[in-house]
Amino acid sequence: MIFQIEHALNMDKKTFRKATIAVVICSSYPMLVVGCYFGLIPWNIERLNIDESDLGFAILTFGIFFLISNQIAGRILVPKFGTKIVMTLAMTIISFSTFLLVTLPEYYMLLLASIPAGLGWGSSGPIGSIHAQLIEKHSGRIIAPYYVMGFNIGIFVGGGLAGLILRNNITPSTIFIALSVFSIFVSIFIYKTGLPKHLDFKGEGEKFKLPEKNILIFGFLLFAIFGSGGIIIDWSALWFSKELKTPLHLSSMGLMFFSSGGIFANLFSNQLINLFSEKVVGCYFVLIGSLLLFISVISFNIYFILFAFSFYGFATANFVPIIIRQAVKQSSESIPTTVTNLTTMGFSSLLIAPAIVGFVAETFSLTLNMYALCIVVFFSGSVFLIKFKTT
Repeated sequence: MIFQIEHALNMDKKTFRKATIAVVICSSYPMLVVGCYFGLIPWNIERLNIDESDLGFAILTFGIFFLISNQIAGRILVPKFGTKIVMTLAMTIISFSTFLLVTLPEYYMLLLASIPAGLGWGSSGPIGSIHAQLIEKHSGRIIAPYYVMGFNIGIFVGGGLAGLILRNNITPSTIFIALSVFSIFVSIFIYKTGLPKHLDFKGEGEKFKLPEKNILIFGFLLFAIFGSGGIIIDWSALWFSKELKTPLHLSSMGLMFFSSGGIFANLFSNQLINLFSEKVVGCYFVLIGSLLLFISVISFNIYFILFAFSFYGFATANFVPIIIRQAVKQSSESIPTTVTNLTTMGFSSLLIAPAIVGFVAETFSLTLNMYALCIVVFFSGSVFLIKFKTT
């Protein structure tokens, strides 16, 4: 994919500020919807009378179409229409499809609704990251952590909204109707504030080819960290309610503590990197966070687990932007090709993790999945420590 940027390194402060806000909204709003939906997973399982393996297959269906959309968006839609238009359309698709997930009365309908949901999220995932990398290239300033912060803000607000719905016996469909209508205004706002046309990508699509060796390794690291985040987002509410025996309206507390730690780390990412170095924040924080979470799962103490969730969110929040930045620096391919390959490999964990987690949860327990999460992330932090290059 050969992209030509007409006015590189020529971004005024107003354009920078508006485009950065658009990037944060592009990550926070979809995750608000996700956080709310997955915070309602225990309720939705009861509503549809399904088990963990059924839920795992539904998430697997979502993941397949997520990856298809991921590649199409990064390789075809961005060169043809630019990042801003693709982000705008994705917002609306996400909200309306999630409304279907909480209202359709049958399980097979849930599977069908997972298709447009996967297509919408699959488009928004790499595009927002590409948009952030492009802003960094034009402005010379690091903003990728704010993109990741948007994910954590969305999860925090969405998880809190799910708890509010369950506590006050609000009909979930009412909330998601409101979110669907609101998504129209979000889409318009992103279109108005995103990068102007002359700073967006232009070029021709590229045929698929295998990524470089370094990108494959970095992609594996994203696979691990996305998979671990997916387990927390998708399954923690069920783990808290079913195995930790928390009340249903408090089952999304883990999501909120996890995301609150991430928000703090992303908000002060530059200060943390200046204080400790990018290597410490990207590698050693991850090792400590996964180890602490492992110990908390052993303790099976709800208060210690909530603290560990918060610290784990803090420790891993900057892992993704630092990996992407390292990959872009070490890759000979264009930014959109590199980022699309990375996000595809990272999000491909959505294909594998749900099926594994659902099987293990039904056969053994969700707690066993939490142990596995900690071990895999600790290993990933160790590999990144070896691959990290100081620039």
